[in-house]
Amino acid sequence: MLFFRTIFIVFLQLLRSSSFVLSSLPQNNSSPNPYLTSTTLFLQNYQKMAQNFKVFMYQPNTNTNITQFSFKTEQESLFYSSLQNSSYLTQHPEQAHLFFLPFSSDTSTRSLARFISRIRNDFPYWNRSLGADHFYLSCDGISHVNDRNIVELKKNAIQIACFPTRHRSFIPHKDITLPPITNPHAPVRLSNEEFCVVEYQNDDVLWLGEALRLGCVPVVVTEEAVNDMPFMEVLRWREMAVFVKSGVNIETDTWRERKGNMRRLGVVGSKHLRWNRPAQPFDAFNTIMYQLWLRRHTIRYESVQSS
Repeated sequence: MLFFRTIFIVFLQLLRSSSFVLSSLPQNNSSPNPYLTSTTLFLQNYQKMAQNFKVFMYQPNTNTNITQFSFKTEQESLFYSSLQNSSYLTQHPEQAHLFFLPFSSDTSTRSLARFISRIRNDFPYWNRSLGADHFYLSCDGISHVNDRNIVELKKNAIQIACFPTRHRSFIPHKDITLPPITNPHAPVRLSNEEFCVVEYQNDDVLWLGEALRLGCVPVVVTEEAVNDMPFMEVLRWREMAVFVKSGVNIETDTWRERKGNMRRLGVVGSKHLRWNRPAQPFDAFNTIMYQLWLRRHTIRYESVQSS
């Protein structure tokens, strides 16, 4: 308990200008929490990430202005600007844990292949892992082409996509998703204000974070397994939301017994889904960085031979 109090004091000092999450974090390890680890371990790891994590951003192709990138979604733009203004970036690639590949949403596959080729030839970092310690931002995914640079990018590098992905380019064990940006007027269907029904296959699911914030247990209606939830390596989604097929009745004794705890955990978890300008500790941007930090130990993939 003394150790936890010490960790908590460190974070109070770190966040003395903000009460963003601390007011709702569980106060001891015996309390239920929304994390896949104990609260103490989560705070320890987050602190290490905030203090040590470094990312090197490559310069884009010479005919591109890095400040004039265009993205199709607001969360892509917000992640990119937050990263540019963060302390995670380093000008010394030898200090970096991961490497960011910046390119616009409208970049052609031919231009992207040239970009990767230049990085492969000008720097030693791509070849040592074949891109496995690199990440890029793309909600649309990358088109399939028979080019070694694009194949290795899609197969090895971490793609930051947008939730929900709904396309086959997302690889669950490798890629991660940006939570959507919502406003306080979520058009979700309430069932006696305790359960919020959201259809995974339509835009209802974009309001999932807002439902959690309001203390309403999301009921995600889906006919298939959902493997692209934001922060799947951080949050225990099945302790905060219900995943059912259409026609399933959730008004059972089991869910009535669990809903109180699920609502409490959901409110805490929702803090990590919230975007801020500028970014705040524990918010969507910093939790994305935390998930990247967890993946900094990369696997070295075998080379893809061109045909």
